[in-house]
Amino acid sequence: MAQTEASDYGFRLDTAQAGQKAGLDFDHVESYAAEGAVPFGVGVVLGTDPAKQVAVAAADTDSFAGVSVFTHRQEQGIDQGASMGAQYSTGAEYRDTDAVNTLRRGRVWVEVTAEVAAGEDAYVDVETSGEEGKFTNVSTSNLATGGVFRTGADVGELAIVEINLP
Repeated sequence: MAQTEASDYGFRLDTAQAGQKAGLDFDHVESYAAEGAVPFGVGVVLGTDPAKQVAVAAADTDSFAGVSVFTHRQEQGIDQGASMGAQYSTGAEYRDTDAVNTLRRGRVWVEVTAEVAAGEDAYVDVETSGEEGKFTNVSTSNLATGGVFRTGADVGELAIVEINLP
C-alpha cells in the first residue's frame, strides 16, 4: 500500500475559534438568556430585560455586556471543503432563550472586520451590514468596549481581545 503524504489529510485543529477563551488566566463569565440567536465570539449588549437577557450588539448606544463565549454544549458542523489554513469548524450559536456564557473580564478570540494591531482599542462593529457583533478598531459609529486587542489580525481573521468590565 502506498504511503500518503501529510498534505493529503485535510483535517487539523484550528488555532482557535471565535468565542474561545485565550488562556487559563483569571476571567469572569456571567450567564444571561439569549434574546434571539447569538453567535460565538460576538459583542453582546443588555437585552429587553437587562438583568436577564443579552442580544447581539446592533447600535453604538447600547450597553456593552461582554463577549459570547464558545461552549461545547452546541453542536458544530465541519466544512469538509476547507483547504489547508482555512477554518474547518462552521461554528454554532446560542439559540433564542439559551443560557449565553458572557465574558465580562478576560481574554477571548474574536473575528475582526478591519485590520487590527496589538494594543489598539477594541470596538464592536455595529456599522458594517452583516458583520454586527464582530470586532474592529474603528471607533466611529461603533460600540465602545473599554477593551484592547492583544494580538493583531487581518480582516476576517481572529484576534485576541481583552475585556475588563466591572
